[in-house]
Amino acid sequence: MASQTEATSSDKMAEREQVHPITKKDLEAHLKKVDEHFELINRGHPSERESLFNVMRGIGSGNENLMAAEVQKTVDVLREGFSLYYEMNGLIEQRTKDIDGKVSSGEKQAFQNSYSSFAAGSLIAHELGLLIGNKEPFPLEKGKINFNFDLTKDDLLNSVLAVYFGLINLGKRKGTLETGEDVPRGSYNFFSLLREQALEKKETFNPALVDLVKNSQFRVKDEFTITGFEAGFEEKAKSEKIEFAPILPYQVAGNVLAKKEILRDMDRLALFDLHSKKNPILEVGGLSWSVLYDGLPGTGKSSLFRMGLTRLKQRCEQAGAYWKSKNHGDLQWSQIIIDQGVKDEFYGKTGKNLLEKLAPTKKPDAIYIITTDDIDLLVSGDRNSSSGGADKDILNILMQYADGINTVIRGNVQWWAATNDATSMDPALRQRFIARYSVDGPQEWYDFADILHNELRTWIKTGIVDLPLGKGYTPYEMRKGQTGNEEISGSSLISKVSGLLSGKGISMRDVGELSAEHKRKNEKFTGRAIHAVSEAIKKRINDYEIPEEWYEKPEAFFAQPYERRVEMLKELCVKVDGDVIIEEIERYATSETRYTTDKFESDVSRLIHNINVQAEAATRLKTKK
Repeated sequence: MASQTEATSSDKMAEREQVHPITKKDLEAHLKKVDEHFELINRGHPSERESLFNVMRGIGSGNENLMAAEVQKTVDVLREGFSLYYEMNGLIEQRTKDIDGKVSSGEKQAFQNSYSSFAAGSLIAHELGLLIGNKEPFPLEKGKINFNFDLTKDDLLNSVLAVYFGLINLGKRKGTLETGEDVPRGSYNFFSLLREQALEKKETFNPALVDLVKNSQFRVKDEFTITGFEAGFEEKAKSEKIEFAPILPYQVAGNVLAKKEILRDMDRLALFDLHSKKNPILEVGGLSWSVLYDGLPGTGKSSLFRMGLTRLKQRCEQAGAYWKSKNHGDLQWSQIIIDQGVKDEFYGKTGKNLLEKLAPTKKPDAIYIITTDDIDLLVSGDRNSSSGGADKDILNILMQYADGINTVIRGNVQWWAATNDATSMDPALRQRFIARYSVDGPQEWYDFADILHNELRTWIKTGIVDLPLGKGYTPYEMRKGQTGNEEISGSSLISKVSGLLSGKGISMRDVGELSAEHKRKNEKFTGRAIHAVSEAIKKRINDYEIPEEWYEKPEAFFAQPYERRVEMLKELCVKVDGDVIIEEIERYATSETRYTTDKFESDVSRLIHNINVQAEAATRLKTKK
């Protein structure tokens, strides 16, 4: 009997140490109860109840009956956070039943409340951190606020809401909360305090209770993880906000058709009507539901995506100003990235993860861009292959999604997929993409020149890279209307190649034309080749040893202001000219040719080996018979 008890205890411990998913559906099951608490806050008056929804209205909206977009988002964060509070309370209550009678029911309840408050405070602070971005939260007099975790779970939630209501109401009356964004800034420290006090309470509990969650990991909507009773996500939350370096159309080399169409699509998406919840462009056509971008590695698919997001952000800000003036909130947009992170070792979990990722796109409240880079790698093989169940789950869900099954197409969603090899995709999935564009990358000499100029512009500006622009070339201007067909005066580049290493007369235009020549010889000579060359150039620039004095007498370097230390390093840099750049381009092109030849020879050798093995096996089998 003892061994059976020990086995049962071991099984329960192993179960607790697994990953425990908490889905969006799990949270939604508690929303009705949370909303009732929000509507009926007891602040001590025997017959009066306050509404958090009511006190939030009017802040930053100019209309006492409406919530500003940032305020509405804050309320949504609180509803989700306190739904987690109830979900976690139920999960921990089940675990405390396994604790023997040495722990009182009162301590069990306090533990449940503390851990649930820790989870809720962590999630809410995380989400509010994303809302306020790099702006500072408003200060809070923490010494005047104390949460009582010994109450029942409902009374504890009411007490938290009562204090929070008072802070919002006071800020509204005094004018501290003027704009919509003031609400998340004014709320962040409050819910961080809830998390901190719940964490402090941990030290007072029986270790047997703390051990219930010590090695547990709770995954909330597969986006937020709480591990044990010591997880904190404040700094991580702020750093996880999706950012990207903006790219303007003229900065994208080549890809003329794909660039034109993605810009048009972004202008059309931003026509989405926040009042009628649909896009008028759908009435006349002209907006694809899904787009496949096909091109070799290094042709600029990622740059196209960043350019498209830059344009969408600009258009949403422009259109959003109108919608805010009409009290319809802001025109928001989001990027949903579908990558290998959706895969899970547990059967069926991958499909669930993917469906949860795609779920927000069914809402008519914002614009959504779904990006699937290297889609051919995300799903291995096709429906008839021996690929794993996770891959087939992804394939089936994406095919249904591309068809628009169970989805109302409102003109606020577009799916971008990129592939280096469209032929390796499942044909049925490939055929479901409405629009397809070839991404051929830089083609003209000025495309290559622009990429190199962009990579080395800092060193060109300081004179460390000595490379004149050349006749008829101004960075980026060729894509602003010029044809780029002007002839080089004097001898042609091809006749000049043999004398390039003389170091005389080499310009950025010459380098661009040489790169274009390599492109004509080898289609795999793309913008990525120029990036690799520029990195090699930077290494050549930094061909020096760090002075020993900087370590023997550290004050000579480390005591200097940071900007001065940068200048000291620049003073050591070695100047390079066209000689070095041409040398690195030729080195890269030669190595690519060699790799291609080596691969061919390797493939031939492997095939010959396989044929010999098969022949020998047939001979041995015949002899044996």
